[in-house]
Amino acid sequence: MVRFGCAFLLAAALATPAAADVTLRQKTSAKMAMGGGSGEGVVQIKGTRMRTDDGATGSTTIVDLGSQQMIVLNTKRRQAEVYDMTKLGADLAKLPISDVQTKVTPTAETRQIAGASCTVHTMDVMVPAEMGGEKIQFLISGPVCLSKNAPGQAEFAAFYKAASEKGMIFGDPRAARAQPGPGRGMSALYREFAGLGVPLAQEMNIKFSGTGPMAGMMSKMGSSTVTTEVLSISTDPIPDSAFEIPAGFSVNKR
Repeated sequence: MVRFGCAFLLAAALATPAAADVTLRQKTSAKMAMGGGSGEGVVQIKGTRMRTDDGATGSTTIVDLGSQQMIVLNTKRRQAEVYDMTKLGADLAKLPISDVQTKVTPTAETRQIAGASCTVHTMDVMVPAEMGGEKIQFLISGPVCLSKNAPGQAEFAAFYKAASEKGMIFGDPRAARAQPGPGRGMSALYREFAGLGVPLAQEMNIKFSGTGPMAGMMSKMGSSTVTTEVLSISTDPIPDSAFEIPAGFSVNKR
């Protein structure tokens, strides 16, 4: 999954650990105002832990709902940034969920992806935000193909339901601290997904709107688009070591 400063964000009061493990291999493409990238990545879920190896950015992120930690690995520098997500979750919760508008609507279109069928939905998210003292809106829209019968659907649903309830984020914690609104919006969106199925393909068009000068500046920079599509799904066991900091890495706690 691409981390776009909010890219993947959420949290949770622990649910019952899932009975099996699930690994999704996927292709990702990102077009940002300041650049982009593409590549293949891997998402692994084991109970209340998730590891994302992002093919587009080369980053590795480990989310542990039990310890409420996020670990960001820099394999080139052999460094691990460990974030305590408890406080950040509380900060995100200050934005009332009623202020976040989410709408995920099924269409008549279906697809076959990675050996499973999925139904195309349209998604629309609006989150009130503030930049430079100006009130603007953070918007996410695009199609997402959700599957209720794909392998690992139960594991995916349990993890994201737990995450959405606790306020943990998926993305850059520094960006979420500076602007908690998008994180809250993604939390609400993935809570919707948990009840509708595994997203086997999605296109997220991300932009800001408003009438002031800050919104105008953001509009001139253009919108960002992140697309992902699952290539394969496995329910083979995942070793616990996949969710641990590798030996020899320096650790910086934040």
